[in-house]
Amino acid sequence: MRASPVRAILVTAGALFLSSCAPSGKPGLRPDMTRAEHYVAVGDFQGALDSYAALAENYPEDKSVMKGFAKAVEQMKARADERLKEKDFSSAEKTYSLLLAYFPRFRPFQGSLSFGPETLNRRVQECLEHLSERRARQSLAEGDTLRALDAFKGLPPEVLRSRDQTASLRRIMEEIRTLADRAVARRDFVAAGKGYAVLWQEYPLAKQVNISLSFTRNDAEEGWKNCRAQLTREGLDQYRKGNLKEAIAIWQGLLQFDPDNAEIRKAADTATEQLKKLQKR
Repeated sequence: MRASPVRAILVTAGALFLSSCAPSGKPGLRPDMTRAEHYVAVGDFQGALDSYAALAENYPEDKSVMKGFAKAVEQMKARADERLKEKDFSSAEKTYSLLLAYFPRFRPFQGSLSFGPETLNRRVQECLEHLSERRARQSLAEGDTLRALDAFKGLPPEVLRSRDQTASLRRIMEEIRTLADRAVARRDFVAAGKGYAVLWQEYPLAKQVNISLSFTRNDAEEGWKNCRAQLTREGLDQYRKGNLKEAIAIWQGLLQFDPDNAEIRKAADTATEQLKKLQKR
């Protein structure tokens, strides 16, 4: 039985409507790379890589997507190289590290790239060498003494043993010792405790690269213990006077550089509960 002309028209119209609603990535639809290209232009490389990766997943056979993706990756690498030449090591390291993290997603066009993961690794390490002391000083300026040596800890042993790095590490460790001693003199035992604690904890790093320091690990430990004792006593004095809020604040400061001190943690928790009960009355 032949379909009526009206039925045929309706079937054709329905098919056209369904095809117009096809999801992104289906055959017959052109990929829109405008957003990804915009991200590259404004320097949002994370957004650009995410956008191109999504396009590559939706259009795995589209050569224009892969070509655009590869071109964008080369542009990012070129900009990182420019930042490196300008000695903007922080920006350069960020981009090199980002490209390195995404490199497995470049598999469809890896062979066409002018660089590989080995090159990115070398550039990252080069940037980190220049950034180690700068980041350490930034941590000290922000009062984040416990993380001041993290930049050195992330360096490969062969890099850390270089003359420049060992000199930088020695300067920072000596500076931390000086800052800790000054903090003791003004009775800031929290700041001092942080300094002595990180020196005691990371002293093996100096030994690893044969750095000669003006103090021993025992000196750092003694300083750390002295700060702990001072704050323990001060907290107890305030607690006995009924100054719970002050006692809690002192003990919380102590726990910043002695987080495994179960006795002080229990004392702080007990005082906190007592303070809550008093505030409810």
